[in-house]
Amino acid sequence: MSEFVKVANTDDIPVGKIKGFEIGYNRFVIAHNDEGFFAVADECSHDSAPIRDGRLRGNEIMCTRHGARFDLKSGAVTAPPALVPIETLEVKVEGNDILVRLED
Repeated sequence: MSEFVKVANTDDIPVGKIKGFEIGYNRFVIAHNDEGFFAVADECSHDSAPIRDGRLRGNEIMCTRHGARFDLKSGAVTAPPALVPIETLEVKVEGNDILVRLED
């Protein structure tokens, strides 16, 4: 079963920034760009490196270890060496609360 869980306030993650979270067995990052807030798994599909130290470039998040890039909306690979997409999580904002749909 999945449910939305409050993970942060909108002020906690300014535009252009990434913040990592670990709730239960769920490791993910929330990225904030000009289009809003997005959540993806905190693990590069290339070599399992954490994405939380990555960089944002528009709608992409880049793993700093080898430069793989992923689309924030779909998790699709946008630049190698990764070949497999990363998981995305549903995000919604209610007032100043950022909520992410997490699996139990």
